[in-house]
Amino acid sequence: NDAELKEIVGRVSADLQAIQSYLGQKNHADAKVTFPRGFIRTAAHFRSRFVFLGDETLKRNVAYTLILSDVYRWLLNRTGISGTAKEMIIKEGICLVGSLCESVTKDVLNGVVGKKWGYKDRTQYLLDNDIIDAALKEDLDWVWDNRNNEHLFLVEIWEHEHYKLTDYNRAIKALRNLRDRLDEYCATPF
Repeated sequence: NDAELKEIVGRVSADLQAIQSYLGQKNHADAKVTFPRGFIRTAAHFRSRFVFLGDETLKRNVAYTLILSDVYRWLLNRTGISGTAKEMIIKEGICLVGSLCESVTKDVLNGVVGKKWGYKDRTQYLLDNDIIDAALKEDLDWVWDNRNNEHLFLVEIWEHEHYKLTDYNRAIKALRNLRDRLDEYCATPF
């Protein structure tokens, strides 16, 4: 029940803090906490969600990347991480999603559009051919613009207090919607 959950969370949080207080920045072989089992989905699960990808290596790497996304999701949903650390996890999650969207669109449109077509050219092609709608294109392009913040020398703003959980959720939703649309449209040839 919720009362027991609250008690367990308090106890585990206090114990984790005790470990940190004891070790500080030092490492210790006996200080590894077991990551909870059952939250991170398997590579097979993610591969089954991207059956339309033609490149088996890419499909596997997409799955591995989504496993990392589950780690980010766990940190954001199961810990009280806050401040800049939380924002940078969110940023990295968005960058991860941007890389996935880039790779997925490149694979699906391989041989359909030119190799030199950029990401936004590919999302425009998807829109022009009624594979995605304007709202999804806007979200996908927003993900890409934020993904490019990975290049720190290009970032023109201070990123402090810039990234919000709603941004990460928007990116994840865009990827899911892209996956669903491509799954539907890849069932029939372009």
